[in-house]
Amino acid sequence: MTLQTLLNVTNHFFHPIGMNTEPLSTALILVGIIVLLLVAVGGIAYGLFKAVKSVPNLTTKQFILFLLLIAVALVVIGAILP
Repeated sequence: MTLQTLLNVTNHFFHPIGMNTEPLSTALILVGIIVLLLVAVGGIAYGLFKAVKSVPNLTTKQFILFLLLIAVALVVIGAILP
């Protein structure tokens, strides 16, 4: 179901009451996006904390693999951004 279809269905139900549902649906979408961003930032912060905590205990091979993973992640992010 697309967002436009959902908006049409909710407008059909709330139209007799005289309630415009478009601002409500926009607000709910924005709140959902903000919650997703907060979860993503929290997950990234938690992962970075765990990574920094475990780096002193890594062997040389594990440390090089860790640096390669960071490099690959940066390349992927750089390719996705433009």
